[in-house]
Amino acid sequence: MKKLFLTLIAGLLILSSCSKKEQFRVILNLDNANGQVVYLTKDLGMVEMCVDSAIFEGNTIVFKADFDDPQTKYIVKYDKNDICGVFSFFSENRDITITGDYNDMEHWMAVGTHSLDEFNAYRKMSWPIEDAIMDRVHEMEMVCAEGDTVRCKELWAQAIAGMEEYQALLIDYVRNHPDDIMAHCLLDESKRDMDIEVLKDIVAGFTIETVYSNNIKNYIEQYERGEVVPSCTVVE
Repeated sequence: MKKLFLTLIAGLLILSSCSKKEQFRVILNLDNANGQVVYLTKDLGMVEMCVDSAIFEGNTIVFKADFDDPQTKYIVKYDKNDICGVFSFFSENRDITITGDYNDMEHWMAVGTHSLDEFNAYRKMSWPIEDAIMDRVHEMEMVCAEGDTVRCKELWAQAIAGMEEYQALLIDYVRNHPDDIMAHCLLDESKRDMDIEVLKDIVAGFTIETVYSNNIKNYIEQYERGEVVPSCTVVE
């Protein structure tokens, strides 16, 4: 009986050690965050799973999350049901630190991996372009409402030029990071705005296969069968 009991205990210990998952931390250091709530979720394809939520006491929150797969995308958001106000990253099973202002998610910065360092360098170049585009769009809304068609057309031309510059920068980043999951993800999110031949050429240069590269390939196949239509092509 004693021997059987010890065998059972040993078995339980083995099962416990096998089921224990690797974990990493997500450290949020955000200005103006005291009393605010954030959610950490992970993308499971068609659905998201809430990993944890917390209310800031001061400006820092530390989440812990299980590491499942390098291609698992983690998401920080203000509202767990919101699909727009989100901040995404891939952890690579390393602790991630996110900094910025709670009220300005678009300019948050995540550090902790080499891939994030590369992505941050790209974002520092893209931010001024994106901000300028939004400035033109907001001004255009006002002048068009006032009936100033001449100025409205000028602003629209400036916005289009900005979008061309932004897309060219994105294409350059993705081409230079053929083995980076974030680059694949960015292209997947932007595929409907891309010229289909440019898209095919970029994907042909990928050196790893990801869920995002497969999404793009499926989109290309659907496009060539006439099942989908791009939203608007900016750069050829």
